[in-house]
Amino acid sequence: MSWTGQAVRERLEALAPPALAESWDNVGWQIGHDGVSVSHVLVALDLDERVLEEARRVGADLIVAHHPLFFHPLRRLDTSTPHGRLVAELVRANVAVYAAHTNLDAVRDGVNGALAEALGLSPVAPLQPVDGAPHGWGFGAICEGKPLSTGELVQRVRARLGTPVPRVTPGRVAAHRRVALLGGSGAAFIEAAVEAGCTCLITGEVKYHDAQRAQALGLTVIEADHYYSEAPVLSRLAEWLRPLGMPVSVSRVVTSPFAPEWATSEIETT
Repeated sequence: MSWTGQAVRERLEALAPPALAESWDNVGWQIGHDGVSVSHVLVALDLDERVLEEARRVGADLIVAHHPLFFHPLRRLDTSTPHGRLVAELVRANVAVYAAHTNLDAVRDGVNGALAEALGLSPVAPLQPVDGAPHGWGFGAICEGKPLSTGELVQRVRARLGTPVPRVTPGRVAAHRRVALLGGSGAAFIEAAVEAGCTCLITGEVKYHDAQRAQALGLTVIEADHYYSEAPVLSRLAEWLRPLGMPVSVSRVVTSPFAPEWATSEIETT
């Protein structure tokens, strides 16, 4: 049995309306269109050759990815490059691609709602409201609850998200009652977290000087890795699509470029 691409798109857009995406973003169909036939969906954070092979293995003919395959207009398809080869292989394999990116970041049940649930935190408001977002939501999440130490939050990041080695920028407060979350790159929200009265920001990644800025403001930052901070949304996407009645698989490929199996014992000292 198969479904139309339109049915899948409309279901996804009911969760994450494309109008909520940032102007620089590229969401929606990346390869394919409403008329494609869909029999099995694979949801993934990123799309690379390993994810395509996984799609072939499970029999998926549509990949719903969080990160777009194309951020900029494609001037030519150069199959001598890794990206060009991937695009060509997707077309040859008749695998369609749909992306839900910053529009999925902006809804309460999207990336940051899933991150809060995974960490056992209770979101009460967005860090940055987005016009038109359902329930007055937007980017990031402000969470409130019983005070948790930095160590307790780091342990949750490791145990519940699977982050191999979280990085911590200590702030001025030992226990955090109000915590900000931002799946992915969170440096742009450091000041917003402080202004919202949060004493800790859990995000995917920040740069060196951004961490210095946060520390100067007294904000604790816990880096969970870009991949691990966003991966919890995949199971939510799968559950959202399953009422259509089609098979939906969650990618098991860890696409983080920072290999968790790499051993520091391999470092040779002289």
